[in-house]
Amino acid sequence: MEGRALVLYKRENNILAEELGSYEVETGLQFITKAYVENDICYIYLSTDRDVTDEQYNEIFDLYDMELFENFGFEIKEVEEYNPTWLIKFEFKDDYDYMEDKLNLIVSHHEMQINEIYKKLGIE
Repeated sequence: MEGRALVLYKRENNILAEELGSYEVETGLQFITKAYVENDICYIYLSTDRDVTDEQYNEIFDLYDMELFENFGFEIKEVEEYNPTWLIKFEFKDDYDYMEDKLNLIVSHHEMQINEIYKKLGIE
């Protein structure tokens, strides 16, 4: 059975210092490469769930709709990693339902986009 919980920690001086909450993520947890909270900002790093070729790497970045996340009020940017990666930032609130809703919104839309891109590029 695949895990469905995302635990967020407060990061201070590059050290994960304090657990802030554990949130149920309904789908797509495998796309999160790291997540933490620093200065009341939640940092979520999303990537692909498999290795891609150099050509696919650029095509995935080109096809990914970052504006979708901006329209939801998130800050998003591309991150240079081994596989295509995006950093999404938003305000952390000490409100379980708010955070769980935001995390599920982010991950579900990312998973949907990545799967559509895989289909377009013939990635299996």
